[in-house]
Formats: sequence, structure tokens, C-alpha cells
Amino acid sequence: MPGINLNAHLAHPQENLGGAPHLLPGREYYYNQFILGPTFAEQLKDWQRVTVGRELKLTAHPDLACTQATDGDRELTLIGHMLDPLAPDATNEEIVRALLHRFTSHEGLIAATDRFGGRWLLVAMSAEESFLFHDALGLRQAFYTDPVVSGAMWVMSQAGIASEMLSLTPDEQALDYLDTQTFRRTFESRFPAAASTFKDLKHLLPNHRLDLRTGKSHRHWPSAPLETLTPGTAINRICTLMSGQIRAAAARFDLALSLTAGFDSRLMLATAREVADRICTITLRQGRMPDHFPDIEIPARLLKRLGLSHDVIQATSTMTPEFSLQFKRNVFLAHDHYGHDAEAILKHFGRTKAVLTGSGAEVGRCAFRQKLPHADHARFTPELLAWLEYGSTHPFLVEHFREWLADVNQQNHVKLLDLLEWEQDYGNWLAMTQLEFDIAWREIFTPYNCRQVLATLLGVDERYRKPPDYLLFQRAIRKAWPELLSEPINPHRTISRLALRLSDMKALIHYWRFLYAQRKS
Repeated sequence: MPGINLNAHLAHPQENLGGAPHLLPGREYYYNQFILGPTFAEQLKDWQRVTVGRELKLTAHPDLACTQATDGDRELTLIGHMLDPLAPDATNEEIVRALLHRFTSHEGLIAATDRFGGRWLLVAMSAEESFLFHDALGLRQAFYTDPVVSGAMWVMSQAGIASEMLSLTPDEQALDYLDTQTFRRTFESRFPAAASTFKDLKHLLPNHRLDLRTGKSHRHWPSAPLETLTPGTAINRICTLMSGQIRAAAARFDLALSLTAGFDSRLMLATAREVADRICTITLRQGRMPDHFPDIEIPARLLKRLGLSHDVIQATSTMTPEFSLQFKRNVFLAHDHYGHDAEAILKHFGRTKAVLTGSGAEVGRCAFRQKLPHADHARFTPELLAWLEYGSTHPFLVEHFREWLADVNQQNHVKLLDLLEWEQDYGNWLAMTQLEFDIAWREIFTPYNCRQVLATLLGVDERYRKPPDYLLFQRAIRKAWPELLSEPINPHRTISRLALRLSDMKALIHYWRFLYAQRKS
């Protein structure tokens, strides 16, 4: 198996600009990305430049929303869009000004954002502290350097920009992992926990704030036990929060809503009922998807019955060479699996629309329970987490899960596997894929990406959130828009209770085999 040449991924034919190798000038590259550090990225000549505090400089893509408010020695800088579900007409400027009054401490400021949706990063400066944090799932992602090692504090939207600007050294263990079957065999490749491909560069995980003076991250959630909720109370809250976010997004953008045959997008459409006639509902037909696949046929029948428009975007099985080059230059180690989808969307809409996606609901659907059905009795180790996520115990995975486990074990308010799904799958994989799709959409919103929505889901007894029925989701759809249940949900993935029990038994056998292999090693 040939090795992955990291240098080849970084080698662009452009000339060295301003002493920082390879950074590509112009708005047609690094869509919606940013660089925060001690100096501006001078080679990105038509990008926005914003001074943050007294010492930091923000260089942001021309299309990336940046909002700043100051009151005496307190300052807030918002990168991206915040959506207030209780005040859908509120602008970024109004939200940031209101938050400035809540900024008396990092605890107070972070708590004040719990109900907000959107995809954002908030930089907070005062005489006492300097820090940043992001949206609930960390979808406006941030990579950061260790100022002790690099000599300065740098934060940016992806590892590739950090490498190009700072000439970082690749992590040899990471390179070894990239060259394994574990990494290569999945289209949905992702890195473990806070890891990156480079030494001295970390990924800020969801539920953490970054101290901009020390370069250290600190967990800020969960800090208290979850509220225990009845399904009825949870449904009312979820519908209010998601509906408000969607109305807020519709007030700012020409929206598309991505609909499949599944629960998550169906509930999203249900909560979009008030503005459904103003939204373009789409389904992406991926290159190898058969003609009569349920993800195409069911949305088409459902929307026709409701009298709503439906666009099917046909992707090819490959990218054109020109788009492939741009796609891979925009995001380091971009997923080829999504490139042809992004190209089809760009061709269809010309980057004129923002999109609503149903991603993130899996956090509340008892993740990993089918793979580890007796999770409440398991003893979690770094090796077990690596095996659950990757089916491998490669040293690179184990090392970073050991760090994550040491951090997460400081709390006992949320089940570990739910946090693993939240911070590992969505904080890593989804954050990176949304960055890749920025090449095709003006903005990407996920209505489940709200701390109050996710905490509400997790506060409901698991029997309402588990397969095969996912009762909480069914009841929420019935309450918000009952006609949406006139078509089946994921009929191609329906699993009987007997099959579910058999699946649990098989998972348990695999788990026993894993434990046996660990004891032998």
C-alpha cells in the first residue's frame, strides 16, 4: 500500500506569497474561513481585516460574517452567524450587543448563548480574561497553536492554513495512522479527539473554551446535571427552539432544506412549517444512488402531497478535474467522497443559497448503543473508545482518546458515549465536512446545533429515543406537522425488535472478542 505523501497535499503551484508558503489569494479560495493571530495574513489582500483586542488580528474571507461590539474594556467579536430562536428577527449586531451586557465572566457569557443556533465562533476580551468558544457542536471549527512552542497564539479554521502559514512539522504518528487501512477504508475519515496532522496544533472540541493568553482549552459543559424531562415537555421545547432558528435563518438568507427519508430531516421540515412555502426543499441524489432509492422517492411523494416544490440535485460519481483541484485546495485532506456532491450543488445554485441540514440529532439517539448494548456496565478505556469509533487500537488513536477520556471523566452529568458522539463525530467529522461544503453554499445551518436542543434530547428517558421506534422524534413530528407522517420513515432501514435483539447479541460477542484480544496483548 503506497504511503500518503503529506508534502504533496501541501504543495500548491502558486508562488510563495509574503513569506508564508502556498496561501492562495482571493475570495475564490478558503470559503468562509479565517485566521486569527498576532498579524494579518497580508497575502490575502481582499480579505477582511479586523483588530481584536489590543494584540490579535483577524483575517477573514470576504463572505464570512464578522461582527464586533465594544463597551469600555470589554469586547466581543463574532465570526459567523448566531440565530436567536426567541427573537428570529434579531441581527448578529443586535445579538452581540445584548451578549456584551452578559459578559461579566466567561461562565455568564457562555451560559447566555445556550439557546442560540447558527454556526459561529465568539472571541471575548476584557481586562480580566481573553478567550473564545464556538457553537454547541463546534461546527465553526477552530485549530490552534501552543504559544509556548510556536511563540505566538494562532487560531484558524483548518489545519492546512496553519501548516502553510507556520511551516508546522507533521506528526509522525499521525502520518503512520494516515497510512493504515483503518483510515483508508472509510469515506468518512476523521481524526480522534483534539488531534491534528501536525505537531503543536490542536483542534478545539465542542463544549470547550480556549484561553487566548495561555493557549489552553478548558471544558465548560456539562457543568451540572441534565434536567430530567417528560417527552411532552421536551417536544414543546425542541419545536420552539428549532422553529425559531429556522425562521431566523429565513430572515437572513434564501434557504434550501435538505430532505431525505429519515427522522432527522423530517422533524426539521416539521419545525419549518411556518416558512416552508419560502424554502426550496431539495434532495441530493448521489452519484451511485439507484433510481428508486427511498431517499429520493419518499421526499418526492411527500412534498407533492403537501403542494411544496422539490428539487432533486443529481451528482455524478466523480468530480471534474478543475473542481477537484479547487475542492482539495480549499480544505486540507478534504473528503473526496463529498466533492462530486459539492460540485453538483454549486452548479445547481451557484452559491446563492444557505442550506438547512438535519445533522446532529444522532447525539440524542443513544449513539453507539447498538455496537455496545450494555454500555452502562462497560469500563471505558482509550482502547475501547478507539475500537468503538474506528475498529482499531492504533497508538495514535489510543493516545488522543486517553487525553479525551481524562478530560471527560471530570464530569458525570452526561453519559460518556453521548459526549463521544457529540464531540468526536460531530465536533470533528461534521465540522470538517461543513467546511468542505462551504464551497457550494453561502452558509450551512443545522437546527439541532443548539445546546438547549441537544441537552433537551438527552434529558428524556432513553426508551423514547432508541430504535426501532424513536418515539420522541415521531411524536415531535406528529405535533408539529402530522401530515409528514403520511409517508414511511426510512423503510429501507426498518429493523424489527427481534432483529434488534440479534444485533445486540452480535455486538456483545464482538465486544467480548475485543476484551479477550486486549487481555492477550
